[in-house]
Amino acid sequence: MKPTAADAGCCRLPKSGCPWWKVRQRCLTGLIFAAALAVLAPAGADAKPAYEVHPGGLQLILPVEKRSDSIISVSINGRQRVKYAVEGPSSAIEYSTRGRVNSRRIVADFGALGRIDVRWHLVPQPPDPPHRGRCKGRAPLYQHGVYRGIIDFPRMPGVPEISTRSGHVYFERRFRQVCRRRPPRPKPALYPKLTRKVEEGVLIVNGKGEGRTVRLWATIFALRQSPAYSGGTCGATAYERRGGVRIARRTGRFFYHNSFVMSRRGKRPETVEVEPPKPFAGHAIYSHSPGSPPSWTDDLRVDLPGADGVPLTGPGFSAVLCRGRVGSCLWKRLQPES
Repeated sequence: MKPTAADAGCCRLPKSGCPWWKVRQRCLTGLIFAAALAVLAPAGADAKPAYEVHPGGLQLILPVEKRSDSIISVSINGRQRVKYAVEGPSSAIEYSTRGRVNSRRIVADFGALGRIDVRWHLVPQPPDPPHRGRCKGRAPLYQHGVYRGIIDFPRMPGVPEISTRSGHVYFERRFRQVCRRRPPRPKPALYPKLTRKVEEGVLIVNGKGEGRTVRLWATIFALRQSPAYSGGTCGATAYERRGGVRIARRTGRFFYHNSFVMSRRGKRPETVEVEPPKPFAGHAIYSHSPGSPPSWTDDLRVDLPGADGVPLTGPGFSAVLCRGRVGSCLWKRLQPES
């Protein structure tokens, strides 16, 4: 349900007839959803018209199999990298290597993990109608067909064994397009009220351990007067190499009360007490005093696909916190992963 002004002001209604815990719960839920709307809102109406450029590219996708709640696929981009991925509702594992790809065949060796050697036949599809109005550039081209050959991955830890000989294939080629930005919409009317009641925090943790590069992130929306009443999203990613194979393991989920608790604004040292739900385990503490670098300590870890108990704290880890009004930390969430 879309939040209303009544949701944003529910904490001011102690005599509304609702039990106090329901009033607080409804307030938190309404504020968090409204905060998300405010963060996603475009820039203000005074922004100047501008153009955005969408680069071209190509992608070939082979949906290999669907098992339980996981989707297994092979994909290729324009850089000749072949990716084998197993994606679930809240986690994913990706193996990628450089392969030999032409207009009819893929050959990719993943070493002891598996191999791909398939040929395909594609049938052109009708193109999209030409772009009119705000975009200029050639419309994408689509093709689909079938493949035959070998996709064999019998030895990957934590993911299903796969051995298939045929299936469908989908091809998309995108061309460079230049588009005029859409006219900005006014910010939601709740935005000024939200900045007084809710603040945003973005916690980013980077580190290296056990041969992996690891990243933890969390976006936190908390009541200014009661920081423990918070909610948001968090996730972790680990990157590693095995010979010529790159491996990326990811997980993410929503969190609620007491998972990421920021100290009250202005308190020194500034802290975040971290104890997220499964697949995370343990806890961690972020602490920062003026004039000294932030500290990130304790025993937080996470279970990732094919790798349990990956450490998220230790000597090789560092953390940074962006904290401010709703939307002010958006830039940090958009930083590329290392």
